[in-house]
Parts: sequence; C-alpha cells; structure tokens
Amino acid sequence: MKNILKSLCLLIVCTAAFSACHKDLDIPYDNALSVSNMWQDASDLEQSVPGIYKRLQAYFSDSECNVFYFGETRVGDYMWGPSLESKVQDNFKIACRHNTLTPSNTIGWSGLYSTIDQANAVIKHASECQASQDRIDWAMAQAYFARAYCYFHAARVWGEVPVNLLPVESTTQEECYPSQKSIDEVYKQVETDLELCEPLVNKLGNEKYFATKDAFNTLKADYALWMYSTRGGDAKYLDMAENALKAIGIDGKRLIDYSDVFNRTKKKNDEIIFSLALSASSTGGYQIYFCQPTNLIASAYRNNPVPISSTQWWSYSQNFVDILKASEAKGDTRVKTNLGYGPYSSASDHHEITWCNKLTGDMSKSPVVQDNDLIYYRYAYVVMMDAELKYYKKDYAGANKSLNLIAKRAYGKDNYYTSTAPSDVLNNLVNEYFLEFPAEGMIWWALIRTGKIWSMEPNSERPGQTFETMRAKNPNILLWPILQSSINKNSKLHQIEGWS
Repeated sequence: MKNILKSLCLLIVCTAAFSACHKDLDIPYDNALSVSNMWQDASDLEQSVPGIYKRLQAYFSDSECNVFYFGETRVGDYMWGPSLESKVQDNFKIACRHNTLTPSNTIGWSGLYSTIDQANAVIKHASECQASQDRIDWAMAQAYFARAYCYFHAARVWGEVPVNLLPVESTTQEECYPSQKSIDEVYKQVETDLELCEPLVNKLGNEKYFATKDAFNTLKADYALWMYSTRGGDAKYLDMAENALKAIGIDGKRLIDYSDVFNRTKKKNDEIIFSLALSASSTGGYQIYFCQPTNLIASAYRNNPVPISSTQWWSYSQNFVDILKASEAKGDTRVKTNLGYGPYSSASDHHEITWCNKLTGDMSKSPVVQDNDLIYYRYAYVVMMDAELKYYKKDYAGANKSLNLIAKRAYGKDNYYTSTAPSDVLNNLVNEYFLEFPAEGMIWWALIRTGKIWSMEPNSERPGQTFETMRAKNPNILLWPILQSSINKNSKLHQIEGWS
C-alpha cells in the first residue's frame, strides 16, 4: 500500500512539473522520485540511478538524436552519401553538404536535460535515503558521471547551453526557464563533476550499462584531450589525460576480435567500457537506417547477408567505400564488419550494393530486430586516445607504439606504422580513426581535436569549400543551432552566433 500511494503521489507531482516545464521550454522534467518526501527507502535510491541511464538511452536511441548523427554525419561526402541502390539519403542532417541545417530542422535537447534532471535529483536527495553509505556513494558517483557526460556532449554540440544543477520539483523554479551559460562555464561544470566523482570512483562497480571506473577515466581522458586541443588548455590537461589513461592501462590483450566487439550475442564483452542496453523490446537504434528495403534485394539474399528493414536512409559514400575496399586489399580484417557489399540487387543486372555491416541486429527476424546495444566507449578508443596524447606530447615513437596495437589487430602485423615524422603520425592516427570507428559517432570529434576537420571538403559538389572557408561566414560552423521552438518557448535563450 505504501508503494502504491508513493507511486500515485509521484505521478501527480511529476505530471504537473512535466506539463508546465515542457510547455514553456521544451525541456521535460519527469525524474522519478523527484519530491523530497519520496526519498526514504534504499529501494528509492536503487530505482533512481537506473532511471538516469534509461533516460540517456531513450535520448540516444532516437532515429535523429544519437551519437552517430552528432558525431559523424557532418563529415559529409567524404563518408556519407545516397545509398547506391535506392538513391535516398537523410540529406539535411549532413548540414554542410546541402546547407539545409537551420534552427527549424535541427535536433533538440529535451531528452538530454531529462537525463540531467534525473541526475540532479539523485545528487540532491541520495543522502536522505535509509541506505548504506556505500550505496549512497555509488548513486552519487553515477549521477556525477552521467551529468558530466551530458554536459560534455551538450558543450561540444551547441556550445552555450543552460546549466541546471537542481532537479525541478516546482513549476516556478528558475530551472524551468534557464538562461544559457558561456561555453567556458559549461566546460567548467564538466570538470567540476569529474572532480566530484573522482573520490567516489571505486564505488562505481563493474556494470557496463552504468558508469565504471574505466568509464570514468575514459570520459576524463576524452574531456582532457578536448580541452587541450580545442580550448587552448595548457599542459595540465595532457597530465590529466595521461593519468586517466594510465589508470585504465594500455594493453593490446584487451582488444578482442573486431567482429566480436559488435556481436549481439556477446554484449558487454571485454572491450566494451560503457554502453546502454537495447533489446528486442526496445524502441530505436540508429543502425536500422543502414538496412535495405526488401523489394530492392534479391530474395535469396534478404537477411543473408543483406540486413532488411525499410528504406535505407544512410549509406557510405562511394568515396568511403573505395577507402574501405583499399584498406581491405591491404589485409584490413575490420572491413568485413564495417562494410557489406556485393551483387545482391533485385534488379536484373544484380549490380553491387553496399551497406554498413556493423551493429546490424538480429537477422533471424524480418525486418531486422535492432537489439544491439548502444556503444559509447570501448577499449580501442582508449588506445587511440593514448596514441593521440603521445602525438600532442611530441612522443612520436610512443604514438606509433599505441597505434600499432590497433593496427596489429587489423592487419595481423607488428610495427605496421614506423615513420616518426609528425605529419605521418598525425595522418596515420586520423586514418585509423576512420577505419576503426565508422558508424560509431567518434570520428567527427577526433577530426576536430586533431585539427584535420578544417581542411576537409564535406561537399564534393563544391570543390574547395572546406570547413575552414565556411568558418569565415559562420564562426561556429562546427556547432549545431539550437532548435527554434525551444527559443520560442523560453525568451531567456538565444541562438548560437552564426546560426541565427
């Protein structure tokens, strides 16, 4: 009876807060156990932390709101283009190819702030629960990690965003109508949350659908390298990254067979550091947009080997298909996981088609059941960040040593990279990001960190138009505009400079 009454009270209060705030701001606040008198039992605490990650999963499993869209599609024609079979493409999200990204058709942040609000509720109320100190520390560490992760994402995507540190428990709170903070203040909050989490890091546990010690240190290194390379940070950020990566350890033995990393029957394998669960009953998963429509594939090849669903909205560009095939010719064993291709068309000539062969889901069903987990951090990224760190420190031999751990798995050769010329090390580093992480949402951020983004031409139809030339017209070309409807609902918000 007690639980029933608590649930009823919770529903009434959260519905009221959600409705009012959502109406005015487009930031929904629906955190579980958000009212102070609900935080009593240990069970309340145990329910609240999974709620953080459930909201994060719901946000990033949306078809247009996920790490792939934010972290890769804007690379443009170099990687992405119309499918070779159906000739369709989700064009406007490749903003710099067609110049159609606007504040009216961009991606919103409501689910991200729902996650932040849930983390805020845990941070405020965890100590009120009748739970052991170990479990309270666990909950607080999880909440600090999740909030740091969310604000790090928000700062890199939009720059100036609201920074809410209290849960919404009343429709009159300032958090319902927040103002944006400067980009420096947003990044400072990320660092503060990392500092608050660090003393509790040994309480995080080993569940990979939640934060772990390795996940914390991966985020810390990710943040530190970003601050050093893109925000003019000093050497303290290299030290921060180095300490975080040392805490994880750099060892090629943790790199398992590449195809097994993404095998839906081997979830939470040794290489996975942080992921969020999808199952047969889940909704979402951007990978479904790499699948082919039934009618365009010869019947003998449907789900064998070609994944079948509805219209294929995303495909590698011919340029990137050529790059992958060239790497395969050099012995790159990753390509069979990253690229599917062959004469599987239902057309009379059975011409070759291509698709992304990674994270394809359960192909024993038709259409494919998208039950692959959403992978955010895996050990190969730790090794790549270590190579990148050594490059920034001008330790080019050390950079090659880490880079060759990745190459050894891919090509089966020791010392694949030998040149210590700075330009060669950088080019090899960037090349391996492209070959190791396609369709995982990592490449865009690596290009920005290394500075390679500025020389890229995302639009093959406009030779010479690089991100550098576009920056002259829009100083924030690498950021996304804020959804106009959010600004319309909250007069305290303003559009990102260059996108108005």
